[in-house]
Amino acid sequence: MKSKKVISFMLASVMTAGLLAGCGSNGGDSTEDKSSSGKQKNEKTTTIRFGWWGGQERADLTNEAVKLFMEKNPDIKVETSFYPWDSYFENLSVSATSNNVPDVYQGYIGSGDFQQFMDGGIVEPLDSYADKGLIDLSSISENLIKEGQVDGKLYGLPFGINTRAMLVAPDMYEKAGIKIPENGYDSWEDVETDLKKLKEATGKYGAADFLKNEGDVFKYWCRQKGETVFASEGDSLIGFSKETYVDFYNMKLRWADEGLIPPYDVSEGENGPEDSSIVKGDSAVNIIPASQYGNFADAAKKNLEMILLPGAAEGTATMVPASLHLCMSSKSDHKEAAAKLIDFLINDEEANKLMKAERGMPASDKVRESMESTFTDDQKKVAAITDKAVDYSSANDLPAMEGTNDIQKMLEEYEERMMYKDVTPEEAYDAISAAAKIG
Repeated sequence: MKSKKVISFMLASVMTAGLLAGCGSNGGDSTEDKSSSGKQKNEKTTTIRFGWWGGQERADLTNEAVKLFMEKNPDIKVETSFYPWDSYFENLSVSATSNNVPDVYQGYIGSGDFQQFMDGGIVEPLDSYADKGLIDLSSISENLIKEGQVDGKLYGLPFGINTRAMLVAPDMYEKAGIKIPENGYDSWEDVETDLKKLKEATGKYGAADFLKNEGDVFKYWCRQKGETVFASEGDSLIGFSKETYVDFYNMKLRWADEGLIPPYDVSEGENGPEDSSIVKGDSAVNIIPASQYGNFADAAKKNLEMILLPGAAEGTATMVPASLHLCMSSKSDHKEAAAKLIDFLINDEEANKLMKAERGMPASDKVRESMESTFTDDQKKVAAITDKAVDYSSANDLPAMEGTNDIQKMLEEYEERMMYKDVTPEEAYDAISAAAKIG
């Protein structure tokens, strides 16, 4: 067996050359000679770089918006690059060691994967650019702004808002004689009951492995227990109890043993909606970022529906946070140009129409309202489930403490070891808990 970490590292090593070479200009100024009425003139063009994770569709839409930005700001040239999610942070980490981080890049303030960049001091606070009027915060809610703050400083702005939703295949539910719960399942036990019925009726897996650590489902599970994955203060970097962790992974192991979800190595081989078991017709249930609904529905070529997460209506564990953050490199030589790009991507109505809410509903209230009349049927479904989730939501968890990147890696490592029966959930928790102790 070749572990996911080894594969990701190999991929990152190969792709780093593209990150370092393909992004080009080192943020320097380039002078272009342009002809006008038969005369030569010099115009100084500031070149900045913008990097993100995602697939080709996201790249195509984003590049259209960037093209519009350059048309409206002819003195700024933007070079773009994008990378798969599973190697993005590894590429960004390598570029940081070479002082080659893009001027503007996607991040996620408060996540374990992103904490290394906060710890390394390569994320520029954005407060001064807002104070100067280069970035307009007037149409972004205070809760979303707070999510991007650490110790009172603003490090990231929401590049859309999103929520997790349960994706279900009505044709498979109908075959199993099961009614889709309109307001989501009341409990995880109810989900398990229906997964068994779906497997028995269809001969397929009940669900995709939506319990993987890389998603937000464990985070949601912790929030249902009044806990958090990462602590914001105290003597431990983790905020979840042994009972919470063990119960979650016992459930996942039970589902795997009973064939309710695919084997771990099969799930790890999935890369995007086209590879997912629900799209292939091999399962009936998944949990996805709601903004990705259109990609799954298009790939499946059949009707799919979204409902709330299990137990959502019984409390306020649901999150409707920033889908990701736009950040600026503290090493950028052209921070004002970078600030203009961030403001444009968040606040320009025409640009957001070009990007089609692919990263989630626009964070700007003004932009979102301007787009409603242009929404496709798929986008209307995303807007509807997002609005529904708001009714059962509460604020996102506070940012994690410094050092959580190593714990994030341990969570991933021990999940893999548990699924291959190398350790038990109890043993995994004890190891993680010991490593998370402070002092």
